[in-house]
Amino acid sequence: MTADAQYPLFQKALGRHLSGIRGMKGINAFLREGETWREVSRLGQTQPERVDPTLMAFDPAGGGAVEAIEGSDLGWSASYMLGGPGLDMVLLLRLDGLSPSNLQTQLSMIEAKVGWLMIAALSDRTEEIGSVALGAEIGSQVLLDAARARTRRQLADQWIARLERALSPDLIAVAWVRGGQPKLVALSGGGMIERNSEARSQIEALADHAVRARAPQIIAPDAPLDPDMPDPDEQDLPDPAEQSAREDALARVELLGGERGLSMPIYNGDEAEAVVVAIWSAGSAAGPLHIEAADLVAQVLGESLTIQARAFPSILRRLGNWVWAGIRGIFGATAWKLKLFTVVTAALAIGLALWPTRFEPNFTARIEAQDRRVVSAPFDGFLAEAPFQLGDVIEPGALIVAMEDSDLVLETAQTESELAEIEAEIQTARAQRDTSRVQSLEAQRRQVEVQLDLLQRQLDLARFEATDTAAVVGGDAWRRVGGRVRLGEALLELASPDTFRVLTFIDEDWVADLEGERSGTLLLTAYPSAPIEVTLLGITTDPQMRDGVNTFSAWMDFAVQPDVALLDGMRGVVRIDGGQTNMLAAYTRGMTRWMRRTLWRWS
Repeated sequence: MTADAQYPLFQKALGRHLSGIRGMKGINAFLREGETWREVSRLGQTQPERVDPTLMAFDPAGGGAVEAIEGSDLGWSASYMLGGPGLDMVLLLRLDGLSPSNLQTQLSMIEAKVGWLMIAALSDRTEEIGSVALGAEIGSQVLLDAARARTRRQLADQWIARLERALSPDLIAVAWVRGGQPKLVALSGGGMIERNSEARSQIEALADHAVRARAPQIIAPDAPLDPDMPDPDEQDLPDPAEQSAREDALARVELLGGERGLSMPIYNGDEAEAVVVAIWSAGSAAGPLHIEAADLVAQVLGESLTIQARAFPSILRRLGNWVWAGIRGIFGATAWKLKLFTVVTAALAIGLALWPTRFEPNFTARIEAQDRRVVSAPFDGFLAEAPFQLGDVIEPGALIVAMEDSDLVLETAQTESELAEIEAEIQTARAQRDTSRVQSLEAQRRQVEVQLDLLQRQLDLARFEATDTAAVVGGDAWRRVGGRVRLGEALLELASPDTFRVLTFIDEDWVADLEGERSGTLLLTAYPSAPIEVTLLGITTDPQMRDGVNTFSAWMDFAVQPDVALLDGMRGVVRIDGGQTNMLAAYTRGMTRWMRRTLWRWS
């Protein structure tokens, strides 16, 4: 708590209004913006021992208080407390030689003057705000530095450096606005900006709050909703949406570790180009925030943005200036430049036309198995065994899948027993010469034999073994062991390893140029150091849209069986030999075809 000379109007008003009070021996005047009291005036004989207790007991609505000075019959100690919009005031007075009746009169005169003192203090604060915004720290220096900032990132760093010295925030950030959305680009202290972080999201949300409001936003618990009404008690009922946005912004400031904040949109014309966000913590010694200062700071920063844009234009504008300067240089008065340019261009075109090369367009490709076989469930039941998974190679004679057959074995035994009983009954009926009985039993026997054949057929199909070498390229039988399957349900998909082919997708622009058998080279993602020679077999009539380009699938075979292990679905890139050409035709092929189509369309 030190004496402060930043309130000259208040000091003059204090001497003018209270100098005529009879019996006045000393005055201590204190002002507070935020959390720290400042002693702005000390006149005459004061009482230092009463300062701290009085300030600690401050009450904005406390008004005046008086008590007799111990040991003095006509000595009085008086205090007056007043809370204003963003500014608190305490006066400590020492009066002497006044009787109680005269004391009442003098105190009434002092109370009548307190309002004028508060007005003077508020005027001083407004002048201080203007000096902060227009001073050398963030006024002329910001504008001078802007002309030296080669990029907007450097300009943002300049803003942060100047505003840190002038406003003393705990955190300050700059966000550029693109398409109405702020994007954080710089933090105070050279902090690293993470691509996705909670702090970045909170800062950008505070910036978006100011962009939508189109005005600087003071974010504090006691900040008024309407800058023209400093006292919230004098406002009408607030707009619920505005109140909700204010509470949301205050919550974001608290998540960033601050107690109050300031969000200022910087305009270059009618649209916001940037937003500056400043955060103060609870223990910050910085003064209170004011909308007048924010407006002035935003105007200064907007001017610096314009200066930087003029000093260092965008890349597109520079390119346009360079192209225009080149055209003026070539077609200007100096004709030798045009001739030189023409000769160099012609020589370059001739050199490229004489430089032989080959067309080798590249396309995406993948390994596909052409000869596929599906192993299905032979009957309704439970899957007992499936030892192979995707990519496994199955040797001849190996068990592929097996169904649970205990019930079938039991039913087969029962059916065989039933068939034996029928045979015995037929023999007995024949011995008794019962012809009708024999015919009935013969019909039963044929029915039971059919049932027995069906059970034996199911037993034969319950275990499926490989007859040739095969690779598992589909299905999920190994995951369903112990589960129930239905008749005809696909269990595994097999393919012969020597039937793998390359399926490539050729752009429509190259279909006519790659007719017939063409050689090529396949490079799989799994084996980037092992190119594989392939041969184009033919282009199908199956069109597909891939990455916005119409393509046709084509099959390619391996010229020599590769040494690497191939799996169904492997992806890679295939480069096909398109024939002999020259460098000029190779690099201008696309443009030439486009020009031909355009001219034909216009003709």
